[in-house]
Amino acid sequence: MHGGVAYSGGEQDRGTDMKHIPSPSVEGVPEGFREVRFFNEDVELNYVVGPNNGHALLLIPGQMESWQGYKRVMPALAQRFQVFVVDLRGHGKSTRTPGSYSYNICGEDLTAFIREIVQRPAIVAGLSSGGVLAIWLAANAPEDVLAVVAEDPPIFSSVWPRIKKEKFMLRNFQMAVDILGRGGERDLQGYFSEMGFPPPGRAELLKIPRPLVAGMFALYRINRRLRPGRPYDAPFLPYNIRSGLKFLSEYDTDFSRATLDGCLSKDFDPEAALRSVRCPMLLLRASAVRHETWGLLGAIDDEDLERIVALVKDLKVVEMKGAHEIHMVKPERYIEELTAFVDELQARKLLT
Repeated sequence: MHGGVAYSGGEQDRGTDMKHIPSPSVEGVPEGFREVRFFNEDVELNYVVGPNNGHALLLIPGQMESWQGYKRVMPALAQRFQVFVVDLRGHGKSTRTPGSYSYNICGEDLTAFIREIVQRPAIVAGLSSGGVLAIWLAANAPEDVLAVVAEDPPIFSSVWPRIKKEKFMLRNFQMAVDILGRGGERDLQGYFSEMGFPPPGRAELLKIPRPLVAGMFALYRINRRLRPGRPYDAPFLPYNIRSGLKFLSEYDTDFSRATLDGCLSKDFDPEAALRSVRCPMLLLRASAVRHETWGLLGAIDDEDLERIVALVKDLKVVEMKGAHEIHMVKPERYIEELTAFVDELQARKLLT
């Protein structure tokens, strides 16, 4: 521990003895959970809740993600927490509210959810923009938050106007608006065909080969025809792709438009929010590099990390290699880090 900050190294520094977590079906609710609705003013939020086995743990999906993104970690976490996972407005089965997407609006939704549904202070964990919202809650509703787990939050990089300079991130949000936001049936294949990543030293994007995309969507269409009750569970596709097809089918692309035009971050000050966090916070930072043409490839660059460390008083940082959506692609590691963090808080008598 140095200056209130504890660091854990990269992937090689920690292993796991946990049994491999299989990929579940996209459809259905995990055993012991139930799916419910919460009505609050102008919005109806869909959520799932598990058995009461300990502290309340609120999981907040990232942008373009619904509650099913946490299915690989929910059963294990439910053994020691009461797990709640909520679809933000504009996601999953929750209400679409075009023109009304911001961190402040979503934060107020979640504050009401904690107070009326959870009914006790919670450990709050979120991915990406969900991680930003977890920080928002700690800053704006501190009496409702025991601790924060911020999973690769782009708390500086995706905020307007900086996002205009982050060309790779900007392109990804613009693709959602331009391709998925068209009228008629969603062109998921067209969206996947335009996905790409810039190799070091090259300006052009390396896209998914079109034959591979065509084959993936051939499987998807065949599966939808043969198994209408499990339309997204195409064989041979990894869980993050299968669930992603569902998320992209249901997502209100005006949420991405709000990111691009600054509505999402309107009246939200990242530094003030981080400075206001008084509870313990775990920051999970996935791989991030800067590209000479495309800017930040990731969510948190080194300067962003330094700013977060300087602003949050009680912070543990864990850096790891791999993808942004840690809980989906490395569920064992996510569970390990979250539970180790809670164990440390209990050892420090910050959680009883």
